[in-house]
Amino acid sequence: MSDAMILQIENADQRLGLLPALGGSAAFWEVRRDGAWQAIWRPYEPAEDGKRVVANFPLVPFSNRISGGGITVGGVFYPMTPNREGAFPIHGNGWMHEWEVREHTAQTIELVVESHCKHDYPWDYFATQRYRLTDEGMTMRLEVEHLGDTPMPYGLGWHPYTLRGNDVQEPRLQFKTDGYWQGDDNGIPVQHVRELPDGWDFNTLCTLDHGRIDHNFSGWDGRVRVERDDIDLRIESQTTEPAGLTTAILFRPEDQIFFCVEPVTHITDAFNRPGMPGLRMLQKGERMSLEVVHRLSHIGA
Repeated sequence: MSDAMILQIENADQRLGLLPALGGSAAFWEVRRDGAWQAIWRPYEPAEDGKRVVANFPLVPFSNRISGGGITVGGVFYPMTPNREGAFPIHGNGWMHEWEVREHTAQTIELVVESHCKHDYPWDYFATQRYRLTDEGMTMRLEVEHLGDTPMPYGLGWHPYTLRGNDVQEPRLQFKTDGYWQGDDNGIPVQHVRELPDGWDFNTLCTLDHGRIDHNFSGWDGRVRVERDDIDLRIESQTTEPAGLTTAILFRPEDQIFFCVEPVTHITDAFNRPGMPGLRMLQKGERMSLEVVHRLSHIGA
């Protein structure tokens, strides 16, 4: 299977494509407006330099960066080397695998992968991701089952690249937060701050604006709202599983066509924080899941 092989599902108002061979990443998610397809996520582009340009990808068995050269579980240190350019292991290793197609119908795609210490990382797991189109929108679900004999901590996340739209009509964003984590030079959270900087408060629906943000935000309730006037699109997203998530990551790069609101089960570098907040210690055969339901509508509706 080549990286460029795209599996597609479609209904009257949406279509979505996946790249099983390229880490099970999404190639596109589009909505129909005035008889034409409009991109919701940044579409896939083949790259010769090894850099991946995709629409979304799964974060398993952890989200974001791990510092300290590895993790300690049960008094045992497991060294981990960076899995891409940079100083840290990042975003797990599910995206490093070729995923298998378990189901492909008109409205649903389900991909699976079995990983045994890929890249010398200390996880043995079986993961499933499932995308399903509905009349109202789209549901995406990521599940992991621990296969190893030694219990291990797990976390999950998604990394969608939502398009900003055109330069004239800025998108609007809303999500609940009561503060954010200041990071060090490598993006590792070091101090929680209640007062949000100017332009960082999205508790009410407001223009996304510009300037780099790449931080963990606390006090989240699992809901995100995005509005794009350029294609008359409102996206209301809710993380329905697991319940009680309180952390979301906002990545607003400077001078890019996209931004990312990443639903994650744990804070960045939770493995090296007291109590490993948000991570779940799974015994052999135990599972955890992350499910996000997206509802699409017209802004005036």
